[in-house]
Amino acid sequence: MQVSCWYDYTCQYSWRAQRWLTRVQEGGGDLSVQWRTFSLKGANRDPAAPSPFDDPQISSLSVLALALAHAAREADFDQYHGAVFAAMHADGRHLDEGQLLAIAADAGVDLSAFEENRRRWLTAVAAEHRDAVVRHAVFGTPTLVLGGGATVFVKLAEVPPVHDDVALWQALCVLTTCHPEILEIKRPTPQP
Repeated sequence: MQVSCWYDYTCQYSWRAQRWLTRVQEGGGDLSVQWRTFSLKGANRDPAAPSPFDDPQISSLSVLALALAHAAREADFDQYHGAVFAAMHADGRHLDEGQLLAIAADAGVDLSAFEENRRRWLTAVAAEHRDAVVRHAVFGTPTLVLGGGATVFVKLAEVPPVHDDVALWQALCVLTTCHPEILEIKRPTPQP
């Protein structure tokens, strides 16, 4: 099944979804994921504030990480994608621009070409973000669009256990594609 997943590197739920979907693929699940950028900074900004897509210098580190992901599509995207998520969430690092550029360079991104064309990469992030909002009503990350067009926002409390990866994926597909009447499932957390 072809799936698009909108993500933001700053989102721990996107990181969990990335780990889960990667394991589903590795575990024999019939799944091909297209990773799509979505800026939470852009989505959550005050409408009166300037858009993070308007700054050609890409002053937002979260947007820079997404722009570098677009450039990494011409190099080793999987390496870049996994390394940024791991650094931010597994290692708990607050990356700066130099560290993001180093991760991109390790993944084969031509940094000279990236610097010369920052506007190109920023425009690509903005276009993918806007397309998500207009075509799929994406409001947060991670949001999945399954092969048949069913769209679902998924928030994992933790990555499913290895033996449950594929089963959870199959259950999500059934709920999402066969039961469009379900708009939201939420588990309230009782207070101790």
